[in-house]
Amino acid sequence: MKFHSKLNILPLGAVMLAASVNAANLPTRMINGQECYYYEVQPKETVYGLCKEFGITKSQLVQYNPSVADGLRAGAVLYFPVAEFPELGAKDNESVKSGANDKKSKVYLATDNGNKMSYPKAAVHHVAKGETIYGICKRYGISETQLIELNPSLNNGLKHGTLLLLPDSCQTPEPETKTAPAAIETSPTPEPTTVTVTSPVTTTVPSPASVATTPEVDTTADSTHLSTLPEETDPTDTTENVKETTNIAVILPFMLDSENIDKQTQLYTEFYRGMLLAADSLRNSERKIAIRAYDSASSLDTVVNILGKPELENVDVIITPDDNDQLDAIARFARERGAAVFNIFAVKNTEYLKNPDILQANITHSAVYPKAISEFHRLYPQYTPVFLTPRDGKTDKKDFTAQLRESLNVRGRNYIEIPYTSYLKESDLASLDSDGYYMFIPESGTSTEFSHIAGALKTFREHHADNNQIRIFGYPEWITFRGNALENLHFLDATIYSRFYNDDNSYRSKDIAERYKNWFGTSMIQAVPVQGILGFDAGYYLLKSINETGGKLLDSKYYYDGVQSGFHFTGTNEGAGQVNDTLYFIEFRPSGLIDKHSVE
Repeated sequence: MKFHSKLNILPLGAVMLAASVNAANLPTRMINGQECYYYEVQPKETVYGLCKEFGITKSQLVQYNPSVADGLRAGAVLYFPVAEFPELGAKDNESVKSGANDKKSKVYLATDNGNKMSYPKAAVHHVAKGETIYGICKRYGISETQLIELNPSLNNGLKHGTLLLLPDSCQTPEPETKTAPAAIETSPTPEPTTVTVTSPVTTTVPSPASVATTPEVDTTADSTHLSTLPEETDPTDTTENVKETTNIAVILPFMLDSENIDKQTQLYTEFYRGMLLAADSLRNSERKIAIRAYDSASSLDTVVNILGKPELENVDVIITPDDNDQLDAIARFARERGAAVFNIFAVKNTEYLKNPDILQANITHSAVYPKAISEFHRLYPQYTPVFLTPRDGKTDKKDFTAQLRESLNVRGRNYIEIPYTSYLKESDLASLDSDGYYMFIPESGTSTEFSHIAGALKTFREHHADNNQIRIFGYPEWITFRGNALENLHFLDATIYSRFYNDDNSYRSKDIAERYKNWFGTSMIQAVPVQGILGFDAGYYLLKSINETGGKLLDSKYYYDGVQSGFHFTGTNEGAGQVNDTLYFIEFRPSGLIDKHSVE
């Protein structure tokens, strides 16, 4: 069955009811080409309260926001098609409401000393973990007085997940900055050279070499291409002489001596280019940041030679390759100099267990399952888990399902086991109640096994008393699904866990993709994860953390919820390094929308 977005379907009763809704002043955004009002759920709000306030029924609310069937979650975003709910926007004669009487005015509209003022409904900021009033004001170029006047609730402190109103005069935030194309230079030598690029204000970002990522560009040693930040040097600016410098070294296999550049090498270069985009977004930072890249050439000897360079004596952060021997050599070097090691590529490396200066940038495998299972219990207490086990198929997720079964037993929750042969059949599900709440959990994350169960589950869901009571829970591999498989994820209201997720239809993702193409003249490679966005997220986290801690990256408590990846590091044991504990739950809604939230 072809999947269709529910945004195009609305009962007649809903149209009639929309006329009675009071103006709610909700802002709008484009969702899958359709303009929708959106509203962020505030703490302690209820489905009953929202339905009463918006003048809609619970069934209407659930129809466009299926996750509401599981209860409201503070910070969740609800959507309503503008064409079907016109009264949810502000009326012409109600452009300003009293901040004391309108509960949403503190988010979208405000009063200033009794004088009526109006602001763009899109000028809002979503407060992320670890943010401060000072940091938000600096980001948008406004004063703390302005922000607090528009958002009086700040007098009680800044809370994660809330929306803040911003004044008309606020500047565009850094992540959304549009940039000029990067300057392309050439060098007669294969080794990266450092090119100094100075901000017209305060920041200096030396921008080293990287190779081209497209086969159309000559990548031989005699014509290496260097991608740098746009140079905007002010010879009269002397501020850099009094600024402290944080030195970041990127040591990756750019393979500049190779005549044939393979895809993996291109992905490393794309990662570095994403870092350059992040550096440009934070040009106006408080510290001087020097980023230098070095070609490891996939050789331990080359890495050792790089570590002998004089500028590495003062290095503060090193981004390492995925080779364990090379990473260990770099870790020992960094330990002797008190530098931080940012390991984002060697996912299974355990050097962090004995080196307190290592930041393991991926949540460890041993931590993923317990965290995912804990969130499963929190979100879906009313669903009965149904484990689907193929008698003759793959069971590559049996370790996860075994841990989930054990936790269900500990909590005293019932679950059901359904084995099947080859393909799941409707008859295999005959014993299930027609009005029960069921969360189906396959024993495999492969696309083959998913195709073997999807058909019967779709039929069962269609014939169920309430199809919102039938869902499926799955695995990181499913983020690669396209075509019919992706449509089935939406139809089955699937939830998966993953270390990362990029919604390429989101504004932030499209913005980075556009900037990347403008800078480097080519699109990012469609890999999973997208390496250009991974580089942007990693670079943005590192630079923000360095600025907020005065260069002491290992002391950072900054939480970054990125475009594709999030970073929040916590200590493990005494004498050990820190590990990123960010894990995402991704919900594929039947409406066609995709929600991503980090697991606490």
